[in-house]
Amino acid sequence: MSCLLLLLLAMLTSCGGFEDKRIRELRHEKGFGSRANGDATRENYLGGFDLVSFIIPPSVLLQPGAEQLAILAQPQPVAIDGTIFVPLIGPVYALGKTEAELAALVRTQLRSVLQFDVDLQARVAGSKFFYAIGEARLKGPIPLTADMTLIDAVFRAGWTPLANLGRVYLIKPDAEHPLVVDINMREMLTTGYTADNYQIRERDILYMPPTFLGLVARMFQRLLEPVALAVRTMLGAAQVSFAYDALTGKSDRLFFRF
Repeated sequence: MSCLLLLLLAMLTSCGGFEDKRIRELRHEKGFGSRANGDATRENYLGGFDLVSFIIPPSVLLQPGAEQLAILAQPQPVAIDGTIFVPLIGPVYALGKTEAELAALVRTQLRSVLQFDVDLQARVAGSKFFYAIGEARLKGPIPLTADMTLIDAVFRAGWTPLANLGRVYLIKPDAEHPLVVDINMREMLTTGYTADNYQIRERDILYMPPTFLGLVARMFQRLLEPVALAVRTMLGAAQVSFAYDALTGKSDRLFFRF
């Protein structure tokens, strides 16, 4: 019996170790975890939600064999494997590359099939995001605009009456060295002292915690939410039953009679 228990324990341990090994293989050591990384506020790069197009001089399109390059002038999304389609070449991996790198990459690829250099420029269009959670009115990913600061992000996300503006957290996520900055937004807005009005970067997390009374209110809200759901369900069932009785003539409790 003891041998059977030891064998079963060994099997469970090996299964857990195998799953842990697979989880460790999936983890990353740096950055946010996405394949496309960079600082879009300094040099825009091609992300998964972006469109890329190329500016090609008309004289290039008149060259023999270059007519198909007009396709590059049309904005195209990034494929799920991180590639874009280049005429005469096919799929080319481009995810995470800046506009200058994209132009150089396509120019090099086309040089191998054409007898002349193609002078082109890349343009990346799309939205980069930061995230708002907590007592923000707009939660989830919010589009990042050029030169956005913390005050801009707070007013863009908005806040509920339960938000504690005296302790707003700006979180810089990273797999190795995450950074959490505790900011007194109320003081910044009332005094104009903007030393902590940091630049917002892509994938920053803006967390607005509730006040103490707001935390108590949210706690009661979560406690009463199942009760409210049950009451709404009962009322809905009662309304359906009443409507059925009224339609079938089983009930004469009508508010209006003609």
